[in-house]
Amino acid sequence: MRVKISEVATAAGVSAATVSKVLSGRPGYTVNVSTAERVREAARTLGYVPDVAARNLRTRRTGQLGVILEAVGASEPEDLTDGVNAAAVRRTFDGAIMAGLSGAARDLGVPALVVYPGGNVPPESFLDGRVDGLLVSCNPLRGHELLHALAAARLPVVALWTQQAPPGLSAVDVDHRAGTRQATRHLLDLGHRRIVFYGAGRGSQVEHFRRREDGYRDALEQAGLSPRPALHGGPDLIAQVRRDGVTGVVAETDLAAAAAFHALREVGLRVPEDVSLVGFDDILGAEYIAGGLTTVYHPAAEMAAGGVAALMRRMEGAPATQTLLPTHLVRRHSTSAPRR
Repeated sequence: MRVKISEVATAAGVSAATVSKVLSGRPGYTVNVSTAERVREAARTLGYVPDVAARNLRTRRTGQLGVILEAVGASEPEDLTDGVNAAAVRRTFDGAIMAGLSGAARDLGVPALVVYPGGNVPPESFLDGRVDGLLVSCNPLRGHELLHALAAARLPVVALWTQQAPPGLSAVDVDHRAGTRQATRHLLDLGHRRIVFYGAGRGSQVEHFRRREDGYRDALEQAGLSPRPALHGGPDLIAQVRRDGVTGVVAETDLAAAAAFHALREVGLRVPEDVSLVGFDDILGAEYIAGGLTTVYHPAAEMAAGGVAALMRRMEGAPATQTLLPTHLVRRHSTSAPRR
């Protein structure tokens, strides 16, 4: 049988109101230190557990945050990643997102995260009052219909992995464009001048990949060089290396870098002796691609944690914000100065 607050009050020799003040944990309530300790000891001895449901009815807040996790998978065309296991991407990002969410919830005192399944779930399912705010981890291939449906709701919503959130919604994403600028400048600093972008890029339905090609183009144009059209497959890459003397490749993702490495190796071209290769994401196992892939770190865990913090601010009435998290280059063994 549930222990009542009145029983704790009797055991501690105080009023029920004092017990409520002590156990609520609110800093605005001042109670004598020895009295407060006596109340807490009585509660521990009796096994008192607060009635959260009753408290929620009074405050109209649950303290819980909802999380919608859309599946993360390979987004590149199949001919670009042929023979490469895309499960590494799923493990990397799902694990990083969950680590970021749980760490931020612990640090910010969120009592619980309610994880909803992704997919074709009606927006009304998220508005039944069981959560105080909603964090939506977007799948770039599904578009943002759910975000637009939630934009008119009174529930605070923060989107992850997009820079195209509807007005009124906060969003946290990675600065994809700056990441590929870093990657391309790294090759330029090594002395490469004939550099290609390997991936769907601007031709992709994924907003991140379009921005990644834009970053590659930014860096070359700032260096006074002309960007080349994005390459979509191994044969095209081999032709550019042999015919045009390409010595540097900026891959759209680490999976694309792995596919490029396999294509180069198939015809006897070496990385980095013949062609330097840079990826993007720093997925699980990137240190084993091409003998150690130089790549751009994708801060997925930090993005998830930033989303929780942004959602907490929105719940307190702060205005909607758009946040881009910085990337950094992880240097390994797949890049070097071009051969003379």
